[in-house]
Amino acid sequence: MLITTLGTSHGSHTMTRNNTATLFETGGFSYLVDCGEPVAGSCRRAGKDLGDFRALFVTHLHADHVGGLAQLTNMLKHGRKEEQTVTYCLPAEGIDRMQAYLEMLYIAPELRPFNLELFGVQEGPCYEDERISVTALPSGHLENLGQQYAERGYPNHGQAFSYRMEVEGKRVGFSGDLPRDFRYLDRLVADPLDLLIMEMTHIRPEDVLPWLADRPIAKLLLTHIWDPYHGAGEDMLREMCFEHLSFPFTIARDGMEIEL
Repeated sequence: MLITTLGTSHGSHTMTRNNTATLFETGGFSYLVDCGEPVAGSCRRAGKDLGDFRALFVTHLHADHVGGLAQLTNMLKHGRKEEQTVTYCLPAEGIDRMQAYLEMLYIAPELRPFNLELFGVQEGPCYEDERISVTALPSGHLENLGQQYAERGYPNHGQAFSYRMEVEGKRVGFSGDLPRDFRYLDRLVADPLDLLIMEMTHIRPEDVLPWLADRPIAKLLLTHIWDPYHGAGEDMLREMCFEHLSFPFTIARDGMEIEL
């Protein structure tokens, strides 16, 4: 399995990092977790074949995690056949509005030259094919914001997810964005993981790294990197990882490829 960290920034682009998007490739199929912009362009420039694309898993409906979805949908018309299916696994609260958004942009799912399915994610199993199975777990990231929107009459419920993936006999955990405490992360790492892909913006490394040290994790990949750890500041984050972790770790950069 090849993992490409197409975008590794937080809510804003920086001079060195774009919004978050992580590509998984296995057995001629590819899958995305989050699609921050400019994900379609990043795939093209990295030489990725969009004809291999099978599914997208969105952790939550913040612009930096889903802002590239429309152009990705538009670009998927290249190299695909009508009988092929692409599945977008989105928080269920956004399905109807995402459908309307794509229709507004003249890229309605039912008029695509392939079968595009929008699946509303709730907690539990959300996707399976011959290469991968994926389960959604709540991440807690939007609890407070979802409540504020609901109080103002918006149809938002604060849905945000982590994903646990099983592929090629390996188990990968993708944290999504997290609250400052580790209640939700604890569920994701309760069972052994061959790789944990964890955000590094909403949680403090000095808090979470010692907490992770004795969890059943074989490797750690840090992405969604906060400003202080871009550029020269990456050395500071690396030193904290060396101090607290006994297992291998990687600090992701845009375009980095990792074999698992």
